[in-house]
Amino acid sequence: MTGFLASFSKPFQLAVLLWPFVSVLLTVPAAVYLYHRDNRLRPASVLGAYAFMLYVLGLGCFTLYPWPQDPAAYCATHHLGAQLNPLQFIVDIRTDGMTAILQLGMNIVLFVPMGFFLTRFFRLPSWVAIAVCCATSICIEVAQLTGVFHLYPCAYRICDVDDVITNTLGGAIGIVLGLWCNRAFPAPLIDKAEVTVHPGFLRRCVSLAVDMGIIYMCQMLSIVLWSYLGHGAVAPDGHAFLVLLSVWFVVFEGIVPWCAQGRTIGCFLTRMTVESGQRTMPQRLAFYVARTALLYTLTIGVYTWRSPWTFILGLATVVWWIACKQMPYDAIGEDRSRMGGTGWGHQSS
Repeated sequence: MTGFLASFSKPFQLAVLLWPFVSVLLTVPAAVYLYHRDNRLRPASVLGAYAFMLYVLGLGCFTLYPWPQDPAAYCATHHLGAQLNPLQFIVDIRTDGMTAILQLGMNIVLFVPMGFFLTRFFRLPSWVAIAVCCATSICIEVAQLTGVFHLYPCAYRICDVDDVITNTLGGAIGIVLGLWCNRAFPAPLIDKAEVTVHPGFLRRCVSLAVDMGIIYMCQMLSIVLWSYLGHGAVAPDGHAFLVLLSVWFVVFEGIVPWCAQGRTIGCFLTRMTVESGQRTMPQRLAFYVARTALLYTLTIGVYTWRSPWTFILGLATVVWWIACKQMPYDAIGEDRSRMGGTGWGHQSS
């Protein structure tokens, strides 16, 4: 039994080692999901998000790692295939005894958290959650059969239908636990039409990060199209690159929110608006000019102008927020006594 448990030590160590890096990469997507689901960040939800990341990493490492070190020698002496007999586990128990029982139990336990997370954290219907658990298990077994989709030259683990059955059973147990938690500790309901009018600094940063990702994707597509049309390559440090990037920035941070009541794509995903109050047309124009100029300076200007003044401006913006709990451009013609339409919220993180 000690040897059986020791076989999981290296995969667990790898999962823990990768966890901080993956968490950093997925922080913005996780925050977007939580803002869209709950309209705020709750400590329990944040912990759940990072716990789910660790679980997925562990699941991948436990089922696909480690690889045999000498691929040529291993593949020459091992020819593993698929085990498609659903009753093979009976023979395995008779042959291997406790080791086979532990293997079956571990296959069940491994998917209990998945069923729980899908039901409790992602709030999926039970039938969808069980389908996801089953599909995930099948995907893992196919990866084992194909050497992680031919990244390894041959199969290095057995593709076993019993694993799919026991994994799905574990997922079903997790779903039952998740349903029980949902009844015992129901999630707070939110108004799906609610929009946060005075978003916190973190929500603004998450929204801007989403917008910047979209802006850069549009920028790359524009460069590819530009080259495809025969206009030559666009150098990353060239004038054309900066012009295209600036145009997309103005479109997504100026024109889109102007036409959508202060909501960029990132704002839609995080349930917020940048317009914190009613303004006259000249005030609204000044607001968007100031906002676009400030955000442009703090994002694109930081690495294109390479001036210390951009960092000073960023520091001043943070100080302004700490003192006034709003961005500098929010002070332009703001009337907090008259808020937007029905369902629009208040200050939130």
